[in-house]
Amino acid sequence: MLVIGFTVAGCFSVFLRYEIIGTGYLPRGAVALLLALVAANALLRAARWLRIRPLSAKELLLVFLLLMVCGAIAGQEYAQHFYLKLLGVSYYSTPDIAPPELFLQDLNELLLPADSPSDPVTVWAHEGLPPGRTWPWRAWVTPLLVWTPFILAVYWFVLCFAATLAWRWEREEKLLYPLVEVPVEVVQGEPSAAASLLKNPMTWIAFALPCIHYTLKGLHGYWPSIPFVELDRNMQTRFAGPWAAFNGILLYIRMDMIGIAYLLSSEVGFSLWFFFFFRRIQQFIRMAFGVTTAHHQFFQLQTIGGYLLLAGALLYSARDHLKKAIAVAFGWKRLHPEAPDREEPYHLGVLGSIGAFLFLVWWCSYFGMDTIWAIAQYVFFPLVGMVVARVICEAGIFVYSAPLGGYTAGFNEALFLLFGPERIGPKNLAMMTLTSHVQIRSTATQNMAAVFQGYRIGSAMGARRRDIMLLSIAAVAAAVIACHVTAPYVIYNWGVPKLAEWPSNAGLNTTRGIARLIEQPSSLVAEDWFALALGAGTTWALFALRRQFVWWPLHPLGFVTWLGWPIDRYWTSIFIGWLLKVTVMRLGGFRAFRRLRPLAFGLILGMNVIFTVWIIIHFIWPSPFPIMID
Repeated sequence: MLVIGFTVAGCFSVFLRYEIIGTGYLPRGAVALLLALVAANALLRAARWLRIRPLSAKELLLVFLLLMVCGAIAGQEYAQHFYLKLLGVSYYSTPDIAPPELFLQDLNELLLPADSPSDPVTVWAHEGLPPGRTWPWRAWVTPLLVWTPFILAVYWFVLCFAATLAWRWEREEKLLYPLVEVPVEVVQGEPSAAASLLKNPMTWIAFALPCIHYTLKGLHGYWPSIPFVELDRNMQTRFAGPWAAFNGILLYIRMDMIGIAYLLSSEVGFSLWFFFFFRRIQQFIRMAFGVTTAHHQFFQLQTIGGYLLLAGALLYSARDHLKKAIAVAFGWKRLHPEAPDREEPYHLGVLGSIGAFLFLVWWCSYFGMDTIWAIAQYVFFPLVGMVVARVICEAGIFVYSAPLGGYTAGFNEALFLLFGPERIGPKNLAMMTLTSHVQIRSTATQNMAAVFQGYRIGSAMGARRRDIMLLSIAAVAAAVIACHVTAPYVIYNWGVPKLAEWPSNAGLNTTRGIARLIEQPSSLVAEDWFALALGAGTTWALFALRRQFVWWPLHPLGFVTWLGWPIDRYWTSIFIGWLLKVTVMRLGGFRAFRRLRPLAFGLILGMNVIFTVWIIIHFIWPSPFPIMID
């Protein structure tokens, strides 16, 4: 019930105001709901005469786990894109944007609710329902029946792939999982007593800071005379020449990210903000030598090289673990009854990954994508997801996306860059774009990172991983089905032009993006290949130096996260959190660091709660200005 309610509320929120309750790898709405349940537990303990049993810590964590795994489905991970794209590629297939013969006529008609710009199904969504008509749900039955197995297979693939590596990351490498510390700390002591974290006055002092600030900012949206301190600023300097590389630096303060950065290891926190400046130093050097070619693509290709090297390194370092998992899955080896990982679902993880991969390749091939590109997409997909998950599980960035592509197809654009649109072909470009909008193409969250964190929470609960896998896919299915009903209902009853800014342009931007790839294909030149090799070489060097020198301060994750809007917005907060931690550790040691941890948790909890409160208020009492806290 909570998953369905969370999803329905998320659809309304993202489509109508672009305020996303499930955004981020610590979903704000889920955190607020967890605190509400903890408060309800306190009331039940006080009113024992009601004889209602409070939820245990394990039950509270399970609720949070399931909301985290499927929380972003209603937002940027799936619903915001999927339905609007299916409508948009038909409605905008016009001579001035993308003539139907460009790619629309090559798409299987079973995939779309309508295959013509003049079909009422697309026209009504964009130009309004005729008087007395309801949204044309019958036209959506066939495409949704066709797409739903594919959608669930993508999420099952993620769950199985992550399950194969979860033990390695949790027990052998002992990753930090900084975001997971928040729900685990909040429920400690339940149901008999509140967590010590929530009894600490420092938690609530820090909690009040974001609440006060964003309360004033929210009220300012209704009554502009109410003052507040703007925490989002741009550097106003306008340098010329090579120094222009340092123009436009954002000075955004995100209190929750300050708290998260305080919880990180010092080398990770340092690397995250250092490489943000390292990228601009590179740009300065390029400009000083008179290089005028596109800087973003140069950095993007370095990032792609870094991702490929990092993915290979992660798999190579886990080779013994993967060999064992595969051997157990195929019956070539049996784990000892006393083995610490004897209950790990290696059969389900390995065989489920293979089965989901084969189904996805078959589905894409059956509906028109060339098999070779379907294979490439679903080999690349888990590798990118694994690197993103590693960033979240070690570096704890609240919002992060792989900076490998633009608005059209996310990381698939890396494939378009590497292989060239002409070689891939119009039909495959269109199909790869449409399929990428199911979780693959995510600008703020990617499900694999949420799943790895969910498995870590499951371990903290003492739950079997197999049970968490099955419960998670059930929650995902419930969320997807809820989106099938809610998203089209909102789109048709409000109309695309009346949606929030990003959703209202989603179909148009995607159609234009596909058309641009087909009509203006590009291929890699020598500089691009150099950038790709430079990115891979830099990542390898960082790995080697970390293994060789204990004191080496730079982490490879800082390099692969150096590009994109998340680090542009977060670097200031990461720097502040890192500086606070280093200062505390230097002056007071680990004991002082531990003593001040409640301040970090308070900032994180306060941001999550006040953001959710304003989403609810805006739903009841619309404001001309949404509060964007990403």
